Amino acid sequence: MKITLIKPSLGNVISGYNINDGSMEPLQLAIIAGLVKKPDEVIMYDDRLEPIPFDEKTDLVCITVDSFNAHRAYEISAEFKKRGVKVILGGMHVSLLPDEAVQYADSIVVGDAEPIWDQLINDAKQNKLQKTYSATFGLPQDGHFPDRSIFKGKKYLPISLMQFSRGCKFNCTFCSVSKFFKHSHKCRKIDDVLHEIEKDKLKTILFVDDNMVSNKKELKILLRELIPLKIKRASQSSIDMAKDKELLKLMVDSGCAGNLVGFESININNLATHVKLETYTILTCFLIINYTKKH
Repeated sequence: MKITLIKPSLGNVISGYNINDGSMEPLQLAIIAGLVKKPDEVIMYDDRLEPIPFDEKTDLVCITVDSFNAHRAYEISAEFKKRGVKVILGGMHVSLLPDEAVQYADSIVVGDAEPIWDQLINDAKQNKLQKTYSATFGLPQDGHFPDRSIFKGKKYLPISLMQFSRGCKFNCTFCSVSKFFKHSHKCRKIDDVLHEIEKDKLKTILFVDDNMVSNKKELKILLRELIPLKIKRASQSSIDMAKDKELLKLMVDSGCAGNLVGFESININNLATHVKLETYTILTCFLIINYTKKH
């Protein structure tokens, strides 16, 4: 079976401006590619960087869907379905709006793909695809590793994406992550993370975790293991990390070159601890700069 993976672009949303400049690797598709077993063949097309060969022979198309590219994903799905190719849709948008997504595909995946992938492929080979495959939120990438060979020859930014954890401990009402992961957070096996870095010879990494510091105890174990690897990395974290000086030092010592922090409102009435948050922000910047100078 030949399986085609698709990363949709945003489509033509702004005339005269290529909003897809500076694209990063679609990690989720590399993880899916890593699930494909021989003799099945897998190929990936990134709509942000290259035209999609709709007439190229393939047996199954899998499209990852975010809310910001859902319209384009549905357009791509329709083109393949016109040609009689079965289409599977998955991703955050599909899991949050399955009743919408199922109208545009032969089948959808709700939740993590890893637990249901083998069943989905076996069903596809027997022409018995179910409309919906659902999986509960489990241990991320449990024993599974991305197949980054699908990125070869594509002009991505020179940074490798990987994940240490999925979900977040907080339960913000506005956040799709809280909804998707049902206010839970789980970390990968640290040995798996280290093996992936070594296997793929990663040196500059963006951890795509929505909140890398959600489990500080596990993160500290990982950071200590990262120190001798001499990597450079960036991540996304909640501002409560600034309360933990040991964690901040470990972040710097383990190669942290940048960290994204989201402040979800500029309305002072919505941030009951806005004064503390401001203090933590200043403290975080000070400590990271201070430790960086010393190292």
